[in-house]
Amino acid sequence: MPSILVINPNSSRSVSVTLKQILRPPTEFHYDYFTAPEGGPLQIDSVTTEITSAANCLPALIPLLDKYEGFLVACYSDHPLVHCLKEQTSKPVLGIFQASVLHSIALGGKFAIVTTVKIWEVLLSDAVRAFLGSETLFAGTFSTGLGVLELHDASADVVSQRIGDAAIRAVANGASVICLGCAGMAGMEEAITKAVGDKIRVVDGVVAGVEVLVGLIRSGH
Repeated sequence: MPSILVINPNSSRSVSVTLKQILRPPTEFHYDYFTAPEGGPLQIDSVTTEITSAANCLPALIPLLDKYEGFLVACYSDHPLVHCLKEQTSKPVLGIFQASVLHSIALGGKFAIVTTVKIWEVLLSDAVRAFLGSETLFAGTFSTGLGVLELHDASADVVSQRIGDAAIRAVANGASVICLGCAGMAGMEEAITKAVGDKIRVVDGVVAGVEVLVGLIRSGH
């Protein structure tokens, strides 16, 4: 049975639990889940924590490369671990940021990203420009002001309100598709739909990522 490893590159187990709860593999596939070893950052909220999380995870992941047919890095950024793993294996490796952008383009219209803390507005907008080489289809990145851990520790009403407010700003800027810009937001589509209606399509990069990997593995790539 083909297996995909879903990698949480921060050391917060609550994020890994959320990923496991929302993903349902096809009957002929199996998903395993990896949480960064202790000592890594609990949340990734800067370039520095991106780099330190990659350095913390890579030694533990290299012995696992032969066991799986594909790898999904579940951090919403141009995470260096994606590039590190591609240096180590020819098997499919994908980040949830890249997966969500590709999915959004396929849906048509302009897409936006709703993310966590303010720094990601700049980092993710820069990553979109680097990935696509253009901003023609991009309506911008909009921060909720909440950290990754706050998505689970703050009250559900506060989290829903912050995500909804960011979604309203994204739609006002022309977005017809909204990407959930954090692995910790997985499963929180309802907060966006509640704020802006169900005509705005919501892309969960975690779900999009495993779907792309399943397709690649089925096709033999």
